[in-house]
Amino acid sequence: MDKWWTQSTEGGLNGVGDIVIVRFPPDYGFWMFEVTSFKSPNRIEMICTDAHHKVEGQPKEIDQEWLGTTIIWEFKTVGNKTEIKMIHDGLTPALNCWGICLDGWNHFFKNSLKSFLCGEEPSPHVST
Repeated sequence: MDKWWTQSTEGGLNGVGDIVIVRFPPDYGFWMFEVTSFKSPNRIEMICTDAHHKVEGQPKEIDQEWLGTTIIWEFKTVGNKTEIKMIHDGLTPALNCWGICLDGWNHFFKNSLKSFLCGEEPSPHVST
């Protein structure tokens, strides 16, 4: 995750109960996730157990909107390639962060992760 999402990542995704913390310095917030399901090599689920999203000009409720949401990673072999599906269960258009988060996932998942996996230069969040 530090190679494609944010360079400020702690922990790993090796089994149920593992904790991952992703930070977006200098002060955009952080999220903590706990792995709740690990079905290697096909599926990983992680629930957000702590959330602090800071976006200037947004309502204070944005801070914890990810709390209790689940990110699901599904991996499927298609020919000689692997298809990755990411679902952010609980992230809905009703949330204040919807547009910001949609743009973020489009960048980090569709662009940065894809670049990293294809051997190209990824673009994770970099601490400034």
